[in-house]
Amino acid sequence: MDIEQAIGLCLEGDQEAWNMIINSYSKLVYNIALGFTYNNDDASDIVQDIFLKLYKNLHKFNRDRSFKGWLIQLSKNYCIDYWRKNKKGRIKVELKENIASTNDTPELLNIKDSERQFLRNKIKVLEPELKIILIMRDIEGMSYSSISDSLGIPEGTVKSRINRARIKLVKLIKEEV
Repeated sequence: MDIEQAIGLCLEGDQEAWNMIINSYSKLVYNIALGFTYNNDDASDIVQDIFLKLYKNLHKFNRDRSFKGWLIQLSKNYCIDYWRKNKKGRIKVELKENIASTNDTPELLNIKDSERQFLRNKIKVLEPELKIILIMRDIEGMSYSSISDSLGIPEGTVKSRINRARIKLVKLIKEEV
């Protein structure tokens, strides 16, 4: 079943189609929420809120647009509102799960964890527009054109924001070193 069919069935009250949408997009929404909250529990709560909002507003979806783009925009807006209300939120987060190699020693794993935590602490101070771009490109691995379509901005703007976010991140890291 494709997303168009699932949306149609959801609008008719089909629970299985709704579960398919949740299963297909929950990781994406979770990563966006995690990038704004830096807390697994808060991100999980936000995902539930976003999907509840999605369910209530699914009838407003313009089928001429990309569903994924619409969902990313909805998630981004919700997370920006959340971030503005909770700027002093906690920062415990796993940006991206790294599977440990069988050759990794406890010391090496500790170093990797420290490096990830250091990077997370620097990303947390970026503006919401730069955070979302980094999450989409560097964590979700989305292409420039997909990000452009999802956010409704030109591809050149996507590239410049990614560049600006990375430059700011490097400056923040160099300030620490």
